[in-house]
Amino acid sequence: MRTNVRTMGVQVADTLAWLSDELRSECSQPVLQRARGIANQWRSKMEDLHCLNDTASNRITLYATIRGTTSPSSRYEVQATLDFADELFLARYCSCPAFSGSQRGYGSYRTFDYHNSLKYRSFDDDDDYDYVDDYDDFGSGSTYGHVNDDDDSASSTSRRYTGMCKHVAAMLLLFLQQPERFRGFHAAAATPRALADYMRSLDAKSNNAGENAQLDVLKRIINAKSRLIEEQRGASGQGAAKPKRKSSAPVDVKPGSVYLEPTLINGHDALRLSLRIGCGDADYALKNISRFVADMRTGTYESYGKKLAFTHTPDMLDPFSLKLYRFLQQVIASRTAAQLQNGYYYGEAVRVDRELVLTDWEACDLLDLFHAVTQDEYKEHESKARGFLRTSDGDGLRRLLIEDFQRTKKSGPSRIHMANEGGEPFGLDIVEGDPTFTFKASYVHEGTASGVRITSNQSISDVINGRNGFYVFSRERPDDSTATDRIGIDGLFRCTDKLRPALQVLPDLCSDDPDGVFIAENDWPMFARTIVPKLTEAGIGFDIPQEVTEAVGTECRIEFYLDRDLYGITCEAVAKYGDFTFQLVPTAKELRGVINPDSRSRASQVKRDLSRESFAVQVVRQLCPTWSSIDVARVKEEDEQAILLMLTDGVQILKSVGQVFSTAAFDGMMQPNPPSVKVGLSIDSNLVEISPIADEVPMNEVGALLDSYRRKRRYHRLKNGTFVDLKEADLHELDQVSTDLDLSEKQLDSGIIKIPGYQAFLLDSQVDDEGKSASFVDYVNDVKIVDPKRYEVPERLKTVLRPYQVEGFQWLSTLWDKGFGGILADEMGLGKSVQLLSLIEARKGNGPSLIVCPASLVYNWAAECEKFAGDLTVEVVAGTKAQRRKAIATVAAQSQENDGATTNGTTTYDGTDVVITSYDLLRRDVDDYAACHFALMALDEAQYIKNHATKVAKSVKQVTADHRFALTGTPIENRLSELWSIFDFLMPGLLGTYTKFREKYEQPIMAPGPEHSVMADKLQTLVGLFIKRRLKKDVLTDLPDKFENVLTVKLEGEQRKLYAAHEQRLRATLTKASDADFNTKKIRILAEFTLLREICCDPRLVYADAKNASAKLDAIAELVATCMDEGKKVLVFSQFTSFLELIGARLAEQGVEYYTIAGETPKKRRVELVDEFNGNDVPVFLISLKAGNTGLNLVGASVVVHADPWWNAAAQNQATDRAHRIGQTQDVNVYQIVAKDTIEERILKLQEKKNELARQFTDGTASGGVGTLSKDDLLDLLS
Repeated sequence: MRTNVRTMGVQVADTLAWLSDELRSECSQPVLQRARGIANQWRSKMEDLHCLNDTASNRITLYATIRGTTSPSSRYEVQATLDFADELFLARYCSCPAFSGSQRGYGSYRTFDYHNSLKYRSFDDDDDYDYVDDYDDFGSGSTYGHVNDDDDSASSTSRRYTGMCKHVAAMLLLFLQQPERFRGFHAAAATPRALADYMRSLDAKSNNAGENAQLDVLKRIINAKSRLIEEQRGASGQGAAKPKRKSSAPVDVKPGSVYLEPTLINGHDALRLSLRIGCGDADYALKNISRFVADMRTGTYESYGKKLAFTHTPDMLDPFSLKLYRFLQQVIASRTAAQLQNGYYYGEAVRVDRELVLTDWEACDLLDLFHAVTQDEYKEHESKARGFLRTSDGDGLRRLLIEDFQRTKKSGPSRIHMANEGGEPFGLDIVEGDPTFTFKASYVHEGTASGVRITSNQSISDVINGRNGFYVFSRERPDDSTATDRIGIDGLFRCTDKLRPALQVLPDLCSDDPDGVFIAENDWPMFARTIVPKLTEAGIGFDIPQEVTEAVGTECRIEFYLDRDLYGITCEAVAKYGDFTFQLVPTAKELRGVINPDSRSRASQVKRDLSRESFAVQVVRQLCPTWSSIDVARVKEEDEQAILLMLTDGVQILKSVGQVFSTAAFDGMMQPNPPSVKVGLSIDSNLVEISPIADEVPMNEVGALLDSYRRKRRYHRLKNGTFVDLKEADLHELDQVSTDLDLSEKQLDSGIIKIPGYQAFLLDSQVDDEGKSASFVDYVNDVKIVDPKRYEVPERLKTVLRPYQVEGFQWLSTLWDKGFGGILADEMGLGKSVQLLSLIEARKGNGPSLIVCPASLVYNWAAECEKFAGDLTVEVVAGTKAQRRKAIATVAAQSQENDGATTNGTTTYDGTDVVITSYDLLRRDVDDYAACHFALMALDEAQYIKNHATKVAKSVKQVTADHRFALTGTPIENRLSELWSIFDFLMPGLLGTYTKFREKYEQPIMAPGPEHSVMADKLQTLVGLFIKRRLKKDVLTDLPDKFENVLTVKLEGEQRKLYAAHEQRLRATLTKASDADFNTKKIRILAEFTLLREICCDPRLVYADAKNASAKLDAIAELVATCMDEGKKVLVFSQFTSFLELIGARLAEQGVEYYTIAGETPKKRRVELVDEFNGNDVPVFLISLKAGNTGLNLVGASVVVHADPWWNAAAQNQATDRAHRIGQTQDVNVYQIVAKDTIEERILKLQEKKNELARQFTDGTASGGVGTLSKDDLLDLLS
């Protein structure tokens, strides 16, 4: 008889006869006698009698606290769970020693707690319970709950226990006699606890809760409970007689004829798999699954009985059984791996007998092997799904086997055998797609409770959730309950992901109870707010009838109001029901209760959601820790952590509870944009000026901001109280610069930091271009791009120096002018000495030069001086101590006498030009050199000072010299410290102290790891420009000659008139302008110079309606035609891309093919164009000077045309080098097209006079290249 817990009456003696029988069988007479005594004295012996009803599963759990009989001060906690559906006594527990003692020898036992998430719990002899895993042991099932001694269906591995203490028996006897004594047994109908918990968990979640910290706070605030309770799996089925054997003769086993028949057992603990193996009419239970897998792997011959024996190889299995075998292989392998991982290296191999316990993931993988019928095919197979088949020879009924249903080589069966615990298997269809759900809601009064009762057309008994999908075990209730020729459609539905949002709630809404599920009236708003959207998201319709809406009232809306005053943050909370607003958390105005007091009488009739209101108050209390119910909810101004919590996680938490409104004062506490501090660079007197540029942060707080960033703090608070989020802060550039330069917080706060100029090149690689001033760019480019015309080789060496040696001389000259030192590290035999002597020759008159070399090279150096620079006076410091001292004294006297002497503003020196000595002699005479002041000091074979701790290294660093250079082919032989020692001589401070250098560079570079390449690149950037190294194979093969020509064209007609008019107007403007006006109008004036240059090219660049008359355009077209006739390819460079377009148009008119590279041409496309030009017959390449003066190899051309002169000759030279470079096989002709009697001729003269790098013009903007020119310089350009 099935008893319904929800409707069971007071007289339960008849309906619980099974419980009386259970007590008599479980308890001895002495125990029952003592139990009756306790039950009769229940008023004095028992406390806290209550029960919890689980209407979904039709179970009751009874609870009581019972005083001890011999020790009244002792109290024992007692619990028992009863299953009214199956009339089972599921579990019992008592904390008394007698109960625990009866279990000794059995270890721990398992029981269910159906009212706390239905998790399996383990009760030990002397402690509380702990959660346990889904299964203990790979390969064997476990039976949890009460197991009788004579229950043969229990697994051999299950923990059994017998006996019952007097306390449990007393509680059950009292329940049989007076069930009303248990609080909750006659309680009004209530929402199922599992569903209510799930609704609350959904209701409390934040829509935007994505960060772990926020989730932790939310959990701490709401004390969220466990998610949806798993329903106990179970179903009932009817057995059938085992089919009779037709014959005892062995079957003929052929490849592909052996089948495996799986059965899924739906136990209380987990899904378990059993198998039968057969061939033809031979059919046997598979008693050892793990052995079968091993036999198949090893090819063992195995017999199962008289009729079936064969050699186990995979090819003997039919297609579906082969897939099933592969599945078993995988599961056994995972068990073995887990056993090894847990340390059981020397244990027995994994053993699985008749049943294999499956996880949900594995069960889904198994079900995925089966074919799924469509829902249209459902009715077609329905006749096959019912019961048993009758054999043709009259042997009676036999169970449905897999081969009775769909089965092909391409698909598995569409039906699986299922069995409940201890029951016979029954067939179950696997159906593709989601079940069709229909829900009905009605408002009901049940006892003293009112609420909504929800019924469904589906009954879900289990959900199997896998890694890639999930299955729902559902039964559709028939529409016609009187039908006897069919039962409800049972199926394992292979569901789509669309159903997943509602997966946790559907088992509760679609329970076995035909009366459906009851939702208490107080819980209905939360149900509508949390569950209905989940159903809608899953595509399940849920219409709420009007009667329900009218009966349960208006939904509660929570609102929070945030503000900031002098004392901190205030938070107000209200609950709104339609037109009524209730104050939950007061404001500074001390409002209480109903905000609209005129409607207090009607407000008392509002059905308030007290649980949600209480929760909102609880959230505020957690976020405002100093708040009490009689005060304003506040976060104090000095409590930074609490303010941060409110500004970040707190606002999101409040939004998850209700709607949030905030004032501008509150919003302003968190800076909306992440801070960005850039680095500005400029040059002042050869010193680099570093200026932090920050828009969002005051300058005097940059150091503190960077300190928080380095400490990896998420937030930084400014002095005005505003918080800055550092998660997306753009401070990397500032951090890198300040770290590399060891800048202090005080220096950063000062606004401008000055450092030596040699740090500019490291900064150039670290700071974005937008942060570099023109002076900084020019300063860096002066070293990076050496203008070959700037430094003239001394006359007597012009015919001596090779091109690469000239380059070396120019590099040394550049370092000299910038005040830097450097290492000339050319390969031996490339003439480092003559390059140095060319520098000394060019700088003759600046003072004496000291050359320190190995002793064996002292006189060789003297000979080199005589050979290449015979006009230099040379003094070799050698011989005795007295001779050396005299020579040094002479040089000292000469340098002192000529110190500061100038002629026409140029320093002059007429004493000894070159002093040569050895390292060893310098070490001995270092004190004598104290009086000397050298213009240049050079170390030949500078590796002699690679050990900075030697006296030689220390001695050379004591000599006073304005410029220092080192010559060595091996600046690093073994360690990076050798490089540091040389640079400590050249430019002390560039690499810092050796201790810092070792920590910052040497150790990370020498050690493997991610820092290796990073720090190596940084060191290369820092010193790379101060080291020049060439190899013989690279420089001894000279390039073809380059011939430079100036082609002058004369402006005629309208072009001349337009140019003259602009030049005259510009000259008048400059002449009339005062110095103050010039400074304010300089940008506009420089823009006018750009217009003049454009008119020189073609008037149409300035005037759209100008006539098509350009002297330059005609000259370029004619030059291109001549080159084509000679079979030469041409490069045409112009600073104006608009002029290149006009040139291209003219070439197109003449039928000349050409390519173009401008600033907008993608880099990849540039490479493609270059390759095509070098390999085909296209004769002309038009290139923007800015876009194409570097990085291109255009050796296919032998003619270079510069359509307009640029302020910086070096930039044009770089462009020319696109053709005149290694790989060029022809002489290169360079043509500079210049308009006669115009600014262009005077630009060429300016290049020769100043030779200074300048910022480049761009079309339509002011020229940065002339930005450093004075008013008089500009007038000279117009004269």
